[in-house]
Amino acid sequence: MLDKKHRILIVDDHTLFRAGVRALLAQDPSIEVVGEADNGRDAIRAVGQLTPNLVLMDLTMPSMNGMEAMTEIKRRYPEVRVLVMTLHKAEDYIHASLKAGADGYILKDATQEEFRVAIRSVLQGKTYLSMDVSSKVVTGYL
Repeated sequence: MLDKKHRILIVDDHTLFRAGVRALLAQDPSIEVVGEADNGRDAIRAVGQLTPNLVLMDLTMPSMNGMEAMTEIKRRYPEVRVLVMTLHKAEDYIHASLKAGADGYILKDATQEEFRVAIRSVLQGKTYLSMDVSSKVVTGYL
């Protein structure tokens, strides 16, 4: 019996970035990219229609930002995992994302290997934080 593929939705307002992420994910036979969205409002609609296991979510987008979209997705579909992919390294973004329900937080300058590890971790039910991010989170609590 074949293992079920992990269904992923890519949400980012940059077309070229989405295409790059899609190309990276295409190398993994256990992953199926089920769709893309370029704003938070479309992301919520897409989650309802496409039933992904994981949403890769940018934070800064037009129409509705990733934070608002993630909050709503987690409220409506608590089983869906969300991995934030962003340029934002500031503590307030990190804490707000985790509070909104993010299952992981990775910076867009991460390596391909770290990106793969982050996706695997989040799909396994773990919380993943980029190295730069985790040190800020830990420092904030010490």
